[in-house]
Amino acid sequence: KFLPNYFLENSIEKLFFCFPDPHFKRKNHPRRIISERLLDEYTYLLKPGVGKLYCITDILELHQWHVNKCNANPLLERINENDEDDDPCIQAMCIKTEEGQKVERNKW
Repeated sequence: KFLPNYFLENSIEKLFFCFPDPHFKRKNHPRRIISERLLDEYTYLLKPGVGKLYCITDILELHQWHVNKCNANPLLERINENDEDDDPCIQAMCIKTEEGQKVERNKW
């Protein structure tokens, strides 16, 4: 709730959430880093038209939660799959982060 106190409106081009805590218990779902309230704060900070919110997780249930919450926010739109393939940030999150490397190792 304090994030807008530290950044100006429309001042951020990219926000990254890499392998956030899943908070599996239903009572803890409001603590998830992607929620209706927090998405409103993120869209307030992101530059219109160019701002991107990146989120990666290795938990399917949490991924679906993120997608549903982001799809429900009228100020966010998902980029198309071609752009995903060409985005160096997505590639870096998958193979350059420590957690991303663990996921890649465990695929086999």
